[in-house]
Amino acid sequence: MKKVLFLLSFLLAFVVSCGDGGKNEGDSENYLDGQNHDADSENTEISDYDSNPDNSGKTDDPVDPDNGEGGGENNPVENPDDDKPSENTEKYCILGCKKAADCITGTPTAISDEDNYKCDDGRCVYLGCLSDAECDEVYGAVTQATGRVYRCNKNGAYGYPECTPICSTAADCNLYGEGSTQYAYDLDNNKCESGFCVYTGCLSDAECEVTTYSDLYKCLPQEYSGKTLKICTPSCKSAADCSNSKLYECKESQCVMKSCESDEWCKNYMGNDYFCK
Repeated sequence: MKKVLFLLSFLLAFVVSCGDGGKNEGDSENYLDGQNHDADSENTEISDYDSNPDNSGKTDDPVDPDNGEGGGENNPVENPDDDKPSENTEKYCILGCKKAADCITGTPTAISDEDNYKCDDGRCVYLGCLSDAECDEVYGAVTQATGRVYRCNKNGAYGYPECTPICSTAADCNLYGEGSTQYAYDLDNNKCESGFCVYTGCLSDAECEVTTYSDLYKCLPQEYSGKTLKICTPSCKSAADCSNSKLYECKESQCVMKSCESDEWCKNYMGNDYFCK
C-alpha cells in the first residue's frame, strides 16, 4: 500500500503540491509487570526480561479524517480508549509487611529467611537464593546421598533465583530411573541450560496421576513472576471441591483464591497480617 501511494504521489507531483506524509517514531514502551509474588516453593529463579523502552521503529500516524493526511505532531488523533479505566480491578489477599522480617512464615531456612525477602510498598517479595553457600546449607544432605550438586541458578523456571542441580545433559536432571519419561519430573520435563537443570513443566494429566498416585492431580498452568509453567495441581469441578469455598472458587478446573472485598475481609479469613491489594 505504501508503494502504491508513493507512485501516485510521484505521478501527481507536477499537478498538485503534496505534503510530507509524516511518520513519527513509535513511542510505545515495553513495561515489566510490577506485580510481586510470594514464594511458596523452594524452587525459585529470576527470569530474563528484554525491556526495551526505546522507540522500536517507525510507524504510520493514524489518518485524520478531516484532512486525509497523517496526524503528525500538528494533527494528533485522539485515541478513544485512552481515557477508559482499566477493567482489571480484582484484588487479592496478600501478606502485608513493613520490613523484610514480617515476610517470614513457618521455620525459615537459608533460602527463606529474612535476607531472602524484601518489603516493597507493603508487599512481601521473595528474592530467591542469594548464593551457592545457601544452597549447600539447604541441599547438603541431598548432595551427600545422591551426588547431585545444587547451585544458585538465576535463570531457571520460576522467575527468581533457585537452587538447582548442575548438569552436563538433561539426563543429569532426571529424578527417576535412567531414561524414564512417565513421571512429571523426569527426562522429558527438564532441560540442561548453561550447566543448570531447568524444569520445563508437566506434559500431561497422565504424568501427574502417575507421579502423585492420584487422579485428582492434573497438569494445569500456573503463573510464576510473569512466567507460565504447567504444574501438577489439585483439580476441581466446583467450589465444593476446594479446601475452603469461602476463600476459593473453581476456575478452569483448579481452585483459585477469590478476589477480596476489603482489608477486613482478608483479616477475617486469613489473619491480621493480610491485606486486600
